[in-house]
Amino acid sequence: MNNNKILALSSPGGHWVQLCRVLPAFKGCEVIYACTYTKPTELSEDDNYYTIGDISRDTISRSPKVIAGIWNILKKEKPTFVITTGALPGLITILLARLRGIKTIWLDSIANSEEISFSGRLASFLAHDCFTQWEGLATSRVKYIGRVI
Repeated sequence: MNNNKILALSSPGGHWVQLCRVLPAFKGCEVIYACTYTKPTELSEDDNYYTIGDISRDTISRSPKVIAGIWNILKKEKPTFVITTGALPGLITILLARLRGIKTIWLDSIANSEEISFSGRLASFLAHDCFTQWEGLATSRVKYIGRVI
């Protein structure tokens, strides 16, 4: 995977923590980070980072601005893969990446122990690969290969 460029994108908080836990798997790849808040302290000055607009079901009116921002990142950076731990900004990124022919990976949050999140259920139809962190939630479209936390 050394020649691959990865866009690693998530919402803040637990989604970001879980995303950071899987990033060692991409050692040797160029990784571009994106999240809905200012650059986290765990990233260095050299890390390529974008702040994207935050959006949820309650703030859907922000979607045109968020979509445009994510589209511009995909257009400029031309990643080989997108990986996201959610939530709605990640789902939007999965959809836009698919439109650009980019391979996509969705990792549903470990917080969703009773059922796959709404965004995760949608992502299971959109992403190339969709994963849960709970073995009992695996389906034909959502795989379980372990937990990151």
